[in-house]
Amino acid sequence: MYLPLLLLFSVLCQETLARTPTNPLLWSRQPCSIIDMPYHSGMRGRNGIYWGWNPDVENGDNITMINRATGHQATTVSYFSQINSPSGFDGHQLLRHLDEVKGTGAALIASVMPNGLSFNEVTPAIAADIANVVRQFTDQGVEVWLRFAHEMNWYVRPGTYRGNSTQFVKAWRTVYAAVKDIEGCMMFWCPNNAKTMDLYEEWWPGPEYVDIVGMDIYASKTTANFRNIYGGFYEAYAKKYNKHFVIPETATKPDDVALKQSWLKALASDDLSAYPCLKSISWFELRKSFDYRVVMGQGNEAVQESLKNFR
Repeated sequence: MYLPLLLLFSVLCQETLARTPTNPLLWSRQPCSIIDMPYHSGMRGRNGIYWGWNPDVENGDNITMINRATGHQATTVSYFSQINSPSGFDGHQLLRHLDEVKGTGAALIASVMPNGLSFNEVTPAIAADIANVVRQFTDQGVEVWLRFAHEMNWYVRPGTYRGNSTQFVKAWRTVYAAVKDIEGCMMFWCPNNAKTMDLYEEWWPGPEYVDIVGMDIYASKTTANFRNIYGGFYEAYAKKYNKHFVIPETATKPDDVALKQSWLKALASDDLSAYPCLKSISWFELRKSFDYRVVMGQGNEAVQESLKNFR
């Protein structure tokens, strides 16, 4: 009579293992703690901050190629996916990378963009679709940072996202409700850089609905550093609410080599121990309006200069 119980125990154990991140990064880690537990063996800056990339997949690059070029395994990898209709979301832009992400051991920053529907159309059914896509990663042991409707304060201006801040907060909480019990999934709130700190507050879903905070910004001066770019936002959201702070997308405008190297050094080599909530940074390794890359397609001298910032 013990055999059925043993089989049941085995199944339950397998299900538990499937839901737990294979290489936990922020999952189960205390925010704003200097104790690096759990430890992740992925790429770091010389200052100890975890490091990852936004690969230029539309132009043929991928995270495996970046890892080969740097000689390091990325700690995070970022991909974008659009919800193109209120009738459903299949997440194919993310799922096509599932096997590769799993193989790298990196955490996935999943930027899910509600382009084809308004915030008001983010229903529990849409949220369930998002959760289903997330589970396909977490069931394979991949930690997922769900960056839903990132840069919401920017994308509403040209109409890429449709709705206002009140509707965004409702949509965010709907998605949060759908994924909050998924082992290995963390909700990542990430506005775009705003001129003044008060402009973020209307988009804030509330600390109980957010696991990670961050902000996208592209440096334009060689004097840029973490304090003068992110300091106020860090204090207002990461430190105040005891949240992990992650930079999921950054580079420089313009794509001047000296400017790139200056900003890269400020993030990966400068002493940032005064900001214990800061855990991870991801470089925008793409060609768009500028060539933001510091590794792929760059000259050997530029690449070697970039890699001096990592250990």
